[in-house]
Amino acid sequence: MRTVKKAPAMGTSFSSRIAYSLWVLSVSLAAADLVLAFLNRAATSADSIGLPGQMALLGAIAASVGALAASRLPRNAVGWLFCALGLGLILSILSQDYAIRALISAPGSLPAGEFMAWVGSWLPAGGGVATFLMLLFPTGRLPSRRWRPVAWAAALDSFILAAAAAWLTAPPGAEDLHAFNGPESFGEGLVAALLGSSFLLAVLIALAAAIAVILRLKRARGDERQQLKWFVYAATVLSVMVLIPNLPSPIVPSYLIRWTNVIVLAAFGGLPIAAGIAILKHRLYDIDLIINRTLVYGTLTAFLGLAYYGMVIVLQQLISERIAGSGLVVAGSTLAVAALFGPARSRIQEAVDRRFNRRKFDAQMTIEAFSARVRDEINIDDLTSHLLDVVSETMQPSHVALWLRSRAQTAVNVSESRRS
Repeated sequence: MRTVKKAPAMGTSFSSRIAYSLWVLSVSLAAADLVLAFLNRAATSADSIGLPGQMALLGAIAASVGALAASRLPRNAVGWLFCALGLGLILSILSQDYAIRALISAPGSLPAGEFMAWVGSWLPAGGGVATFLMLLFPTGRLPSRRWRPVAWAAALDSFILAAAAAWLTAPPGAEDLHAFNGPESFGEGLVAALLGSSFLLAVLIALAAAIAVILRLKRARGDERQQLKWFVYAATVLSVMVLIPNLPSPIVPSYLIRWTNVIVLAAFGGLPIAAGIAILKHRLYDIDLIINRTLVYGTLTAFLGLAYYGMVIVLQQLISERIAGSGLVVAGSTLAVAALFGPARSRIQEAVDRRFNRRKFDAQMTIEAFSARVRDEINIDDLTSHLLDVVSETMQPSHVALWLRSRAQTAVNVSESRRS
């Protein structure tokens, strides 16, 4: 019997070709920007590719996730939004690096440098894609019809921002990137005021979109809730990574400050990756374990770090200057922190489970109570009843059955139905 393989739908195949064509274009433009960023390193005082090159890599990551999601789920707008986000970011950075090469680092080496500088000045202003991602994730649809005005406002505001920025930075003839002073026309002040108002409106719309994510998370169930957890987790990590470099130096080591850009860009790159995992439902339910481990070890790291610095400062004040400068204080503090690791980890894990993983914590408490009761229980009927109660509370099945075998190999079936 011959097996006929079903041909893929025309729409899906066409969508896949478009998605991967956008990916090839994005990666090619990102590679071109890396070359320009490397050539411009003298003008930009960068060691290698600098921040623009790193932003281009970030755009390539977003475009890759978007192409993969759009090719597999073409009807979900989230994948296409990531394609647009990645391509738009790369075009913005590429136009700026192109202008730097043509106007500053090697004047006259490339044509249309002033035009590319103009494009690079207004293209980022139209970046309302992030707002739409928050509104549409993970289903590709708005949470409800009530959010349509917010979506329309986001689209209109992005257009106004881009148009106003393009108008104010339009004059040709600039000698370098900093010579764009804007057109001296009657409507210049009006356009500038409109640009400022649009920026304020963009902030308010972004806050509304963040509220939409929180409300959707509270109402979601099943797979959609896990998908939103991935997105919110990545956004939270990004917020923390942006905050860390701004903390005072006693809290954040100096060597960590030097890697600020890398840390923040890695967190930005983690957002599309987490969204891709959520959309494609790859190891979707691992997010609960990841969140648990992050809470435990993040809190543990902060606690041990504060304990270490506290002990160093206190011991240096208590002992003589001769001993304080010998390194014994640092060694003693290190040993004390190492001794604290195990007990602190257990206490923090218990606190996290009690607060954020209540089902696991309640199950452990139920099993411990049952173990204590079994030691003194001799009545088989009471023991059977207690065992059924434990299984019902911890596993929450729709039906519980206990099967016992006697010494004569006869079976006794004791069962009881429980509703979870």
